[in-house]
Amino acid sequence: MMNVESYRQYAADCVRKAQGEETPEDRNILLNVALAWLRLARQTETMEAAADDDVGAEDESGLAADAADDGTEEAEPKDDAPRLAS
Repeated sequence: MMNVESYRQYAADCVRKAQGEETPEDRNILLNVALAWLRLARQTETMEAAADDDVGAEDESGLAADAADDGTEEAEPKDDAPRLAS
């Protein structure tokens, strides 16, 4: 997977190329591509920060705040599922 710095570098490259374009239309196209790269960089940063927050949400036992899906929890029956008498 590519990284945020690469995305920003691609954006800078687009801006440099846009400066050399002769027509406003061509400049706008390249500047819009640069904006898209910058948006991707920001989205990637946001996703990485959220993933880091999830890792930081572990409690003292080392387990995530949400129960680990290790198959030890009993599933609640759905309302439309038949219930067995105990």
